[in-house]
Amino acid sequence: MKMLTAALVLAIAPITAHAADNFTFVTTGKAIGAVRVPAQGPNFQGAQVNDTSAVVTYADGHKETVTAKCATWTNAPGSQFIQSGVCTSPNGYEQNYSCALRVAPKQGVNCWGILHGTAGGKYAGRTGLLTYTNGPEGLSGVGSWD
Repeated sequence: MKMLTAALVLAIAPITAHAADNFTFVTTGKAIGAVRVPAQGPNFQGAQVNDTSAVVTYADGHKETVTAKCATWTNAPGSQFIQSGVCTSPNGYEQNYSCALRVAPKQGVNCWGILHGTAGGKYAGRTGLLTYTNGPEGLSGVGSWD
């Protein structure tokens, strides 16, 4: 019986080793650069670069703080998403995302993105998904690594 138990543990180990890592996060950021054309007015094309810091809470309760540098740009008029962007993090991931306006009366955007683990990082070879809102109440969301 012990041999069967050991065999079952070894058989499911690869499955549990790559079980989904679900998490929530709250992010703060600081704009470090931006450009827009035209310089004034409600309609413009532009991009902004931010340094960000997020407190990530995993389903098992452990927390970590991750940092990233992100660039966000406005998409062309008529695009499905009003803005898109990318982030790179020394914590071992890259992120691509797009955002749509929130439904009135809420202000801000709803965003969806994909995560890519980078070589040598904690999530190397893995991908993940996330969704978040960014508005007057701040930026917060949920995600999962595969």
